[in-house]
Amino acid sequence: MRVLSILCSLFVLASPLVSAQDANVVYPVPELERMLADDPFTIVSAVASRPGVREERTLKAELSFDGRAPLRVKLRNTKPGADDFNNEPRYDLAAYELQRLFLDPSEYVVPPTALRFVPLAEMRGFSRDAQRTFIGAEQVLTLIQYWLQDVKVVEDALAPALYAADPVYARHVEQLNLLTCLIDHGDSNVGNFLVSRGDHGQRVFSVDNGVAFASGGDRGRPWNELRVAKLPADTVERLRRITRDELRSRLGVIAQWRLEGNHFVPSPLGSNLRPSRGVRREEDLLQMGLTTDEIERVWTKLQHLLALVDDGRIKTYKMPDVDIGGETT
Repeated sequence: MRVLSILCSLFVLASPLVSAQDANVVYPVPELERMLADDPFTIVSAVASRPGVREERTLKAELSFDGRAPLRVKLRNTKPGADDFNNEPRYDLAAYELQRLFLDPSEYVVPPTALRFVPLAEMRGFSRDAQRTFIGAEQVLTLIQYWLQDVKVVEDALAPALYAADPVYARHVEQLNLLTCLIDHGDSNVGNFLVSRGDHGQRVFSVDNGVAFASGGDRGRPWNELRVAKLPADTVERLRRITRDELRSRLGVIAQWRLEGNHFVPSPLGSNLRPSRGVRREEDLLQMGLTTDEIERVWTKLQHLLALVDDGRIKTYKMPDVDIGGETT
């Protein structure tokens, strides 16, 4: 049975037509989430995602999970302490977790994302400047994000003419804008937002959310406020159901590890060790999440958005009876 299970897994991962979700995320999101967060992996290859950029820490990598066919991901190592400006991995993961509160997987605007420790020696084989992230562990904390398929880099993910003509694309842009507004996105450089290829129903994605929340970043901020004048009614209703306690519960602790010997291993999420800190370490436990103040900023943003809807300054609408899951393969 064990052999049969492995063969079935190999078949599913090697056959996009079997497991395809759409043209951009060609495997089921729950499967990707599990793989990125839990499955052991080896780095098969990795090159700088932007070779011409000095001190580029983001790699375009091929990872083999549990010996399966390589999967392309974005792999970014963090600096010591994991709290460097423009490299707050907890912000990237918090953005992914926040969208789960009001979007379905088929409409996620942040690709599957996880935080994983990689042995320092292995990481230096692909990134010579890699440093151990925390004292006591010969490891590098890395951000791993699924590499989207069939997408393009654009000057601006909001194209006014297309927004007015294509209701599916408009819905995706509105949902993207809701998330970027809630997280106070502060890095709108070209390449941080991607649009799927095609003539209609394009999905839009935010693939770099490390300058957000309370980072104070100012590397382009057009997406930190609403740029649209209407929102999907069903999405707004899901936002209304989010409570302050739920935000604290879901975003206060988003990752946790335990030090065993000289390496950190994943540990079940526990109680918040220190709500006023984003990176927390207590004896052999390491924990990450948003601080109380950062969560409160999200809550305040959410209430402001809902007030705009209630005052009629932002209109809501019911989606026409069309496929909103993106292009299918």
